[in-house]
Amino acid sequence: MSQSEKLMELLKELKERHPEAKACMMARRGLEGLIMFPESFKEEVSTLWDPISKNLDDMLTVVAEYSGIGLNRLYSEILGFGVFFLPLTGSDTALIVFVTGADPLKESANLLDDMAATRDKALLMCSE
Repeated sequence: MSQSEKLMELLKELKERHPEAKACMMARRGLEGLIMFPESFKEEVSTLWDPISKNLDDMLTVVAEYSGIGLNRLYSEILGFGVFFLPLTGSDTALIVFVTGADPLKESANLLDDMAATRDKALLMCSE
């Protein structure tokens, strides 16, 4: 199984454990190396994708600048989505999860802990 396939499996498992998660992805600044589950999410939000992708790239610029000095979590809200970013330490890559709901932060406390565990597994995979 390739590294991309292993990462896709991690994202799928994370999403399946958390119904409030609408999509999970790994991406780096410039949205390069984008791995997304479900892969249809971009199409599902096609009318909103331009501002969402701009927000993602802006936040990944922050990730790239500050992950080397300990940035651990970042959060954004845009167009009805709460967007959680957990950087892979010292890189411009992050685990990103989109959630919806009246109060995405409140509804997603368990998700953040699970995202951190998933990020740690991804870091191990990427270092192999």
